[in-house]
Amino acid sequence: MTLAADLTDVADQPVAEIITRFRRLYSAAVYDVLDELGLPHQALAPELKPVRDTMIVAGPAFTMKGIPDPIGNEALRERRIHMFGDMRAIGTPLVDVRDTSFDQQAAHYGEMNATVGKSCGVVGAVIDGGCRDTAFLIESDFPTFCRYQTPVEAYKRWSYYDWGLTVGLRGALTATVLVHPGDFVFGDLDGVVIVPMELRDEVLLRAESLVQHENEVRQEFLSGADPVEVYRRHGRL
Repeated sequence: MTLAADLTDVADQPVAEIITRFRRLYSAAVYDVLDELGLPHQALAPELKPVRDTMIVAGPAFTMKGIPDPIGNEALRERRIHMFGDMRAIGTPLVDVRDTSFDQQAAHYGEMNATVGKSCGVVGAVIDGGCRDTAFLIESDFPTFCRYQTPVEAYKRWSYYDWGLTVGLRGALTATVLVHPGDFVFGDLDGVVIVPMELRDEVLLRAESLVQHENEVRQEFLSGADPVEVYRRHGRL
């Protein structure tokens, strides 16, 4: 089949199936495809790591922006329940992506966020900031990526501001990586990459092809074939 035909087939698949296919990949392969497509700046900062090494996060981004809130603004705090309602209304699996405005004091995600989020379709979280209740997140096997863990409560330090808008998370090669609502988020132990929504299907197909090729080459090396000949036959690996 042609790439165009394959793209049509992928576009017809439900989001849950797309997520399953991405989860069979690894972030390095997805990044390499983006790099080849002229998008080298889609990797988030290397400090963003899963709270457990084996966790994989995959799914469309539900974006949220938070801001410092030293007075504990109750109006801001009360708005968050509406955010979860908006998550539920989308009706597909989502990844909670949080721009914390570079706050480094508090935890911006924890047990209750994960519990309520899961009831609204959230299948993972990428937090450019801190998490707490980490043991719960690990025990419940809820894919959570963050910069640090801390017991510090966010109340009177940081609060929700708005959601469903373009946000900026710290990047690996640039100061920030823009994340738009619906962009596809994929992360594992090596880090997190952001796939623009309009390129999701093409990146998936190209990454699957790349991984299949790498598996075939790996088997050639392991079979005892002359490594120089294998390298010459396949070129850059």
